[in-house]
This record gives sequence, C-alpha cells and structure tokens, in this order.
Amino acid sequence: MSVFLKVLRTVCLVFLIFSCITIIALAILTTYNVIMRFFLGKPNSGVVEWSQMILIASMACLGYTFLDGRAIRVGVLVDTFPDKLNIAFEIFTGIVSFAFCILVGWRLFARIEIAMRFKEAYYVVGVPRWPMFAALGASFFSAALGTVSFVITKVLDIKTPKGKDIIRDNPELAFLALEEDAKEGSA
Repeated sequence: MSVFLKVLRTVCLVFLIFSCITIIALAILTTYNVIMRFFLGKPNSGVVEWSQMILIASMACLGYTFLDGRAIRVGVLVDTFPDKLNIAFEIFTGIVSFAFCILVGWRLFARIEIAMRFKEAYYVVGVPRWPMFAALGASFFSAALGTVSFVITKVLDIKTPKGKDIIRDNPELAFLALEEDAKEGSA
C-alpha cells in the first residue's frame, strides 16, 4: 500500500507544481493585459481566452488538495461528532467526492470526441477546445486519485484504536509520520 501512496503523492505533486507554474503565468498575462489596456490603450483581445485556458490547466492541483487533506471542511457540523463518526463521515464524503470526480472526468473525456468532430476552437486565438477538455478531465481524475488516498488514510485511522502505535505495528506507513514531522518542523 505504501508504494501506491508514494507514487500517488509523486504524481499529484507534479500536478501541483504544474498548477503553480500556470498560476504564475496567469498573473503575468493578467498584468500584461492591465498594462496594455490602461496605460497604453491597446488591450489584447486574446488574453481572456488564454486566461481561460490557463485557469483550466491550473486545476490540475485538485488531486493534491484531497491527498494532503486540504479540502474544505464544514467544521461546525463535523466537529460536533464523536471521533469515530467524524472519520466515518469523512470516509463517506471521500467516496462521494471520488464518484463525482470520476463522473465529471469521464464526461469531459467523452466531450473531447464531440469537440474534435465539430472542430470547436476558441474564437479569437483559434486554439482547439479539446485539449482543454482533456486537461480538465485529467484534473478531475487526479482528484479522484487523491480522494482514494484520503479514504485509505481515513480507513486506517478508524481501524487504529487510540493509543496504539501505528508506526510500530505498520512499518510501511512510516513515511506518513515522517511527512507530519517535516510539516511540524517547517511551521
């Protein structure tokens, strides 16, 4: 199991780095457009479409969001539950999120064929739309992989009674403890 989680974390980390690069590109493009529009009076009409494409590409970080447990939580409701029920609720929402991400990703990949058949393209820049459907579909599939990891860790949490040493009893999960120590050390 730990090899699967390590590979999954690596894939999602690559997607996260790619997302950070696209957000930087989006900021540069937006700054360029503001300068051209307000200071030089010559707006670039293709910036809006390029921004849409870059924004779609930046959603590749969805998987890492779930993998790292940074999804939005409704603490008012969930924190009132006992620990076991809280973990069970998180497992349930993880499974629902997984199903949603798979469904949306599958539909986006099905949409690629339609976009290719009708030669759909962005109006101003002329770039085909189907790569954007593929990028967004891949983002939702990475999110689905992240939810798998999230659910696996929650299942391990519910199976481990309080006070039991999970690292000693499951040495293949030692990397999770090392990551937590690294996070605490960097904070």
